[in-house]
Amino acid sequence: MNSIKLRFSGEYLNTLDTKNRVNIPAKFRKALDPINDRTFIITRGFDKCLTLYPIYEWNIVEQQLASLSSLRNRNRNFVRSIVRYASYVQYDRQGRIVIPDNLKAYSQIDKDVVIIGMITKIEIWNPRKIEKYSSEIKIDDFDDLADDISF
Repeated sequence: MNSIKLRFSGEYLNTLDTKNRVNIPAKFRKALDPINDRTFIITRGFDKCLTLYPIYEWNIVEQQLASLSSLRNRNRNFVRSIVRYASYVQYDRQGRIVIPDNLKAYSQIDKDVVIIGMITKIEIWNPRKIEKYSSEIKIDDFDDLADDISF
């Protein structure tokens, strides 16, 4: 019997506590394969957000990055820009992870956060940033992508 692999989806509002900890939604913690041992990799996202990767997914990212030739300056800079800010974070008994200061500053997260499931990874946003980003998107921008998948 095949087991169903749970994925990350949905949006949750949360707040940082005074120690820069944020609660990962229980739904996301339950979707995390036990092989990850309650551990994520947190790093900079491409859109001024933070990205949480389960260990398994991060290993795939690392394999892809390692396949780039380190002889090319552009490749080295790209790999460096991704892995330089990556940190292992493990959630505690209350389901909280600590957001490192450098990543908190990068994402301009103060107190409130929006946590978004992105199928194989999780994004953490400053609510004002995701609202501005979302307001600039038009659903018509995705017509060609919608043609490539079936709903």
